[in-house]
Amino acid sequence: MTTHLVWLRNDLRITDNKALSAACSDPQAKVLAVFIATPAQWRQHHMAPRQAAFIHANLLQVQAALAARGIELICHQGDDFAGSINWLVEFCQRQQVTALFYNRQYEINERQRDARLEQALTGQVSCHSFDDSLLLPPGSVQTGNGEMYKVYTPFRKAFLQRLTESDVSSLPAPRPRGEAVGFTAAAAFDYPLVEVGEGYPAGEEAALHRLRAFCREQVQDYATQRDFARHCRHQQSVTPIWAIGVISPRQSVNRPAR
Repeated sequence: MTTHLVWLRNDLRITDNKALSAACSDPQAKVLAVFIATPAQWRQHHMAPRQAAFIHANLLQVQAALAARGIELICHQGDDFAGSINWLVEFCQRQQVTALFYNRQYEINERQRDARLEQALTGQVSCHSFDDSLLLPPGSVQTGNGEMYKVYTPFRKAFLQRLTESDVSSLPAPRPRGEAVGFTAAAAFDYPLVEVGEGYPAGEEAALHRLRAFCREQVQDYATQRDFARHCRHQQSVTPIWAIGVISPRQSVNRPAR
């Protein structure tokens, strides 16, 4: 039996997750998922404790949703990106993983980490990465001369044209792969503990509810009201869910279009 491993990062959802969907496309494969917390790296990147708490809250939701579909999500806490590479290589060997699936991150440290991991897995595990956290791949909107745009208005026009030519439909959550499985709930991160607050409920349904409210009440006035504190509070209520991928950009762009 082949074993597919999904590495979740800033895509904490089961609906419209390209890596997860691809890993589940083979009905005969065993599918596992992992999430690696890297508190030392987060400190270097100045992650807010509230964001770490929000990640943890949503991670528990994803664990339960995947377990109900027969997919175990293993949560590991290391220190930094270098340690996560070593742990993943050993995990793939222990679990006899044949293919790794993940959604790309574009920050420099994250790209370097992924390149080193793929190099370490060469000849052992096939790696499949996807552009999932953006509507269009980075660098794909260029001028007729193949250069990057330097003025916003023509960039916006070209972006919207590319968007109309692209498939931005949302993928469904994976089907159950057998009986539900048990799981060990993710332990609290080694990070300053704070309360997320009632204004930030975890889970995809809560995130979609917040997106619907934003589209219903705020989108039409965004251009004129975005600099005012009242509007910014509503805007902030959807920003955290995008930051960690509780809903996808495709879900977000499809919602106002309905």
